[in-house]
Amino acid sequence: MSHARVADALDRLEQHANLHLPLRRGDLLGRLALRFLWRRQAKWQVETNLATRDAVSALSDELRAAEGHFQRWLDERGELVRAESLHRELESLYRNDQNLSAGLNQRLYSAVGGLQAQLSGLALQVTESAERSGGAEARLKELEAQLDRVLAAAEQVRLRNVQVDLFLDRARRESGTSDEPASADAVPGRDSFLEIAVEALLDGSAERARDAVRAYLPIIEDARKSGATGAVLDMAPGRGGWPEVLAAAGVRYRTASRNALVRKQCEAVDVQVADADPMRLLEEATPGSLGAITAFRFAERLEPAALARFAELAAAALQPGGPLVVETPLASADFHLDPFALRPVHPDFLRFLTEAAGFSHVEVRLPGEAGIPVSAPGGRERYCLLAWR
Repeated sequence: MSHARVADALDRLEQHANLHLPLRRGDLLGRLALRFLWRRQAKWQVETNLATRDAVSALSDELRAAEGHFQRWLDERGELVRAESLHRELESLYRNDQNLSAGLNQRLYSAVGGLQAQLSGLALQVTESAERSGGAEARLKELEAQLDRVLAAAEQVRLRNVQVDLFLDRARRESGTSDEPASADAVPGRDSFLEIAVEALLDGSAERARDAVRAYLPIIEDARKSGATGAVLDMAPGRGGWPEVLAAAGVRYRTASRNALVRKQCEAVDVQVADADPMRLLEEATPGSLGAITAFRFAERLEPAALARFAELAAAALQPGGPLVVETPLASADFHLDPFALRPVHPDFLRFLTEAAGFSHVEVRLPGEAGIPVSAPGGRERYCLLAWR
């Protein structure tokens, strides 16, 4: 549109560019012509001014438009220059990143190769060690098997010695040869020695036996929380492991034995044992005064009538919530390792006796159940009867 305005202004200037005056002015016609020409001159001047103004305005618009286009061109050029500079910078960064990645990859591959070489060496060493230790492990297993065989043989020898001693004592007493130096009467404490020896034969070391019966301590502690805070009466102290566990837990206990060596053995571990029959101690207990009654290796050494009497006395002496804990071996060929045991006590029979004595809640727990030791040394298993009033 600006070009059209400029072209129109130029055409108008061309039309009014030349002004022709007459040669004679003196005549009337000349004057009329001059006046006419003057008016025409004024009109021409106006047209010229208008055309000049339009041309200048159009040129000014064109100049501004050109400046705008030029500025946009400069801006676009600057953006292009900056884009090219940014592109070059990105290209440089990309090349640097490629170089850096190549260097890192090279170092990584080198490190991985070194680690793989070390791992291969370690695997070879482990294989060699396994080959060497395989023979040592086999030798160790062989030695362990030999040790088990030796221990089994020693156990059998000890059992035979105990049985021979009992037989000789019985034979000498029956034959009336008590005046011989080797007679039972001439060997004081023979029965005492046998009881301690049988305990070691059946239960292993004193530490192992103590660790086994410690599994029953939570039962006593739960009873004390429910109000059964009286003393615990233990019917067979043995080497004193269970009373020692009770004393360490701050639980009062009472126990008794007529065996002088048992009392001496218990005194060595600070366990006080009364010189009395434990059944008599139970008979003399005040009704409802005991917090618990425990019997380990006791039930199988009683006659059925005595076992029934024991259950009856226990029911009368216990406080409400106090438990009766009886652990006895299951019937098996190993049962006869105990020379003092009369017969295995079947769980159903023991349950019947306790329920008949007045216990309202009775449980029979097999080895490995709810804190019951899995087995005694040599794999001889026992079960436990728990009864509450």
